[in-house]
Amino acid sequence: MDEHRLKCFVAVYEQGSVSAAAERLHMTQPPLSILLRKLEDELGVNLFDRSGHRLVPTATGELFYLRAKALQANLQAMRRELRETAQGSRGTVHIGCATAASLFIMPRVMEQLLASAMKITVHVHEGETGYLLQRLRERSLDLVICRSQFAAPELQNQEVMNEPLRVALPPQHPLCGQAQIALGALRAERFLLHSSLLGTGISDMLLRACQEAGFTPEVAYWGVETLPMLLMVQKGLGVAFAPDSFAQLGMQGLPVLVPLADAKLRTHLNMIWPRGHALPPAAERLKELILAQCLPPPTCAQAKGPAQTPGA
Repeated sequence: MDEHRLKCFVAVYEQGSVSAAAERLHMTQPPLSILLRKLEDELGVNLFDRSGHRLVPTATGELFYLRAKALQANLQAMRRELRETAQGSRGTVHIGCATAASLFIMPRVMEQLLASAMKITVHVHEGETGYLLQRLRERSLDLVICRSQFAAPELQNQEVMNEPLRVALPPQHPLCGQAQIALGALRAERFLLHSSLLGTGISDMLLRACQEAGFTPEVAYWGVETLPMLLMVQKGLGVAFAPDSFAQLGMQGLPVLVPLADAKLRTHLNMIWPRGHALPPAAERLKELILAQCLPPPTCAQAKGPAQTPGA
């Protein structure tokens, strides 16, 4: 049985005669009658009662009509879904995200996505940058947005956010009222820093800046996520560092975030994807949407190449 036979049967059923169905199908009557007989032989049932001038569907014919219409609808839906998938307007995308990407990029992207006609489901995976990049190399992730940019022949990256760092201070800290703070003023503090295995993280940049300022900080904690460290700061366990965008969260229970005086202490979010093979269409559409949301200045900028940049 094929789709053409289903179409012919449905036409005969709905027109009530072979001649009317043949006219609707733009074919002659004899081939249609032969096709209908072959269909009944294949199914081993009579679909029509031919005793009168009109073809009257049998009970089996009535059931077959319902199933045939459902099959036609399913085939149409399948074709539509296949087209949408091939065009990137339907599908599932797995993206690894740093906390800041989940907080400040993905909500805007999802707002645009849900307002469009696209039917893309986004699965966000969070974790340490090295782990996310390994999954990207294994192709269990389509895209990664993280705080690392580096020269890797198998990966391509594009900067999507560039912002200054702030220092998070415990309540009642003497420096809370300052408009900005020099890194050297924090030499007596316990630092809560982001772990980094790649040498391009926020912590790597801060430790180098501390050495240039003439001190080596006491690091009391190495963590992966920014928000838990901010909550620790609020409990008086030390000072931590966060991108400027975290000051806009407006969440209760977060510490004061004061800008750092050194304008060079900035952090970057970069979108990374495999080089040398095409992304799935839905992932390519999501990548384009992220770039469209993030690249316009002043908060975002074009990537400047594979040079080392701070990340976490």
